[in-house]
Amino acid sequence: MMDERLILFCRCRARHETAGWVEAARIVESQHETCRFILDDLCGLCAEDPGKISNLVNGARQVLLIACHSRAVKLLLHNAGVDDVEKFLFFNLLEQDPAILMTVIGDFIGEKMTIPSCGNPGTTLLQSNLSWPAWYPVIDDSRCNRCGQCADFCLFGVYRKSGDNVTVTHPQNCKNNCPACARICPAVAIVFPKYSEGGAIGGSEGFDERSEIQRMQQDTDEILGNDIYQALEQRRMKRRSIIREDSLQKAITERDEALKQAGSSGEAS
Repeated sequence: MMDERLILFCRCRARHETAGWVEAARIVESQHETCRFILDDLCGLCAEDPGKISNLVNGARQVLLIACHSRAVKLLLHNAGVDDVEKFLFFNLLEQDPAILMTVIGDFIGEKMTIPSCGNPGTTLLQSNLSWPAWYPVIDDSRCNRCGQCADFCLFGVYRKSGDNVTVTHPQNCKNNCPACARICPAVAIVFPKYSEGGAIGGSEGFDERSEIQRMQQDTDEILGNDIYQALEQRRMKRRSIIREDSLQKAITERDEALKQAGSSGEAS
């Protein structure tokens, strides 16, 4: 039976060596009687195995999630099929002092509450692809105006634009530490949870709207120049060229492998 109160800690492969995360890990791991799970990387799990996250939290009445900016985390959860965020308490290690985490956990559990036994307390959920840094964008649908500029700009097929809908379909294609599509988003609707400088791009809750719009306009001028439409068309043409080259290389690789197998079969006979 799942504990009514569940503690999740995102170890975050991008930040796990920082002081705040090290201290938080020590505190969470000391909670032997509570039902708590250490997530190897919330971003990676939400992209590669979202069902694992939704199944984990669905049985809990309340969840304490210790991670980064709550806006970014809520978007990750939404992509994993978890929308009942009202039952979540978020502890933001980027802005809150980990020294108070023990008190927060104590208040969350309740000193006089009898905590049911958890099946596997402290279980670590590992991301299947440990070589992938899980750097990718999530879209804030409450801000997105469906212009599709991100899809036109991206050279690597991370986004898909279909009719009036824009989605992140291939997060693994995103290039590590590249937030350029978020910089030029006219609605400031793209978030990179692992972005280190915060603000709207990093998923901060209380960003300055006017400053972010000014920043976006400056970034757009620097990245795309004066003729945005021409620049985006050039990006689209370049993306098609990259896709053709990738397809050709894949075909050559498959052909060579087939010839190799045929040769081996001939030798065996």
